[in-house]
Amino acid sequence: MRYIIFILAMLMSTFAFADEVKVEINPPKPVMGEVFQAYFRVFTDSDEEPVINFSPAGIEVVGKSNQGVSTRTIYANGKLTVSRELTIVYDLVAGKSGMNSLRDITVQLGNKTLRHPSLNVNVLKEAEVLADVFVMADVPKKELYVGEGFVARYYLYSKVPVSNLDIKKYPKLDNFLKRFLQEPERTERVSVDGQLYMRTQIYAAKLFPEKVGEFKVDSLHLSATYPTSRPNDPFGAFGLSRDFKTRTMNSETIKVLVKPLPQPVPPHFTGLVGTHQFDLQVGQNKLIVNEPLEVKLTISGTGALENLEAPELIKHPGLEEFESNGDLKITDADQATKVFDYTFLAKENLQIPAKTVTLSYLDPNTGRYVPTQLNFPEIVVAGGVAGERKKDTTKPEAKNEPKADKSLPQRARELAGPLTFDHWQWKTWLPYINLSLGTIALLVVAFGLLKQRSFSGIYLKSDVPRELKSAPFKFNEFVKWMAPLIQATGKSPIMIIRESPLPEESKRYFIDLLSANDYKDYSARKSEMQFSYQSAHFKELGRYIESVKNGNTSQPT
Repeated sequence: MRYIIFILAMLMSTFAFADEVKVEINPPKPVMGEVFQAYFRVFTDSDEEPVINFSPAGIEVVGKSNQGVSTRTIYANGKLTVSRELTIVYDLVAGKSGMNSLRDITVQLGNKTLRHPSLNVNVLKEAEVLADVFVMADVPKKELYVGEGFVARYYLYSKVPVSNLDIKKYPKLDNFLKRFLQEPERTERVSVDGQLYMRTQIYAAKLFPEKVGEFKVDSLHLSATYPTSRPNDPFGAFGLSRDFKTRTMNSETIKVLVKPLPQPVPPHFTGLVGTHQFDLQVGQNKLIVNEPLEVKLTISGTGALENLEAPELIKHPGLEEFESNGDLKITDADQATKVFDYTFLAKENLQIPAKTVTLSYLDPNTGRYVPTQLNFPEIVVAGGVAGERKKDTTKPEAKNEPKADKSLPQRARELAGPLTFDHWQWKTWLPYINLSLGTIALLVVAFGLLKQRSFSGIYLKSDVPRELKSAPFKFNEFVKWMAPLIQATGKSPIMIIRESPLPEESKRYFIDLLSANDYKDYSARKSEMQFSYQSAHFKELGRYIESVKNGNTSQPT
């Protein structure tokens, strides 16, 4: 009997230290479209690193992480044995509900191969019970007109305290014109399906669809660490559990239907959707020739003012439109203002009668175009030079004067001093002296400008605004500086940088800077973002901005 017990003990110790792999799915019943985890636990007494292979059926692998190694030392039968437990976690997403699986599961440990049976995963179409922590996107409307703006906000819902919040992937939102929002971070208590949650906004953007069709509002991916309660844990109800769980989650993708504009579209439609106010201010309306006429048009409302070009207010051959530019200011998610400054130059005497300028917007609630009447006063221009008189080509009649007799000497009528002319008199050189001095002055001015400016094919102004040369990075000033490119292309700053002819190093610098700005504004780890101003990249972008403003298509150097 004693020998039998000894043999059994030896066999149990042998099995205890045998290599083994275990696979667990968390949660056991994942939801279609949501991230869940597969935990691979490898038990071995060797020092080899495991190589895991499997074939997912109906499941997509979106991430992988190593949870670490735990060791255990056991002294048995006069022998010291060290066993290791390695945990590797795969992030998975199921694209369809029903029974999916992980097949052909093998773990390679040096020359040894461990096999695991196929694992079936029952994927639910909808969650049976709401999780303690989840992320969800909120869109106020899912059917809207092209150009109609809406705010997409992403919230974190939690029943327990959350720590180590990390944004893994921000939504791309490539099918929309995106307006960056810098809203304060706030937390509020809400009820979801009869359960109380703390809701915290972690990201928001104002979106404007630019094409007709069905588009997706992308999901946001993040990971969070939070305590899990056990049935017998007396502190679990107070969020003081000693067991913590790190979970990767994502919000659901939301589809929106974009409709075309109602027909017929009036000629005075500005392209703005939503309620807007228009204000017209005209400067001095009684002018003299070559005096500028200044007009200011202010438009404020909820529409995509980024794409709005200066509307035509007045057109006359005697008025030359010298300059018009727009300045955009964003107040909040639902309000922005754009101011257009027009400058006209009167070229001749004229009188333009008072008129009414009509501008309209689309009311998305009624589907009707709402016109606004703006009064443009009478314009009077005077002070021009009258037309020159025609030259009289008729010769004056010759007076009947007695012809002088050349044979007789003529007597001088008046006494006059002798006339002398010196060919080297100094006054004759005065125009040449003035011309030489003027040329020298122009050369001095040009040399000074050349020291401060550079030429790239043609003269381009590439000054960088003073506000962008110092930390912290001021995103509003950067967007204001890029306004000509945004107006010309109608695209977001990151898309403009990607499609620009800038050097690849400059593109990476600005894309990282803008992405870091999103991370800085909406991530909990704000202290890790540092802005480093690099003048070479900013000057390259400055040249490109000026080339677009001047209508120059040449690439910056």
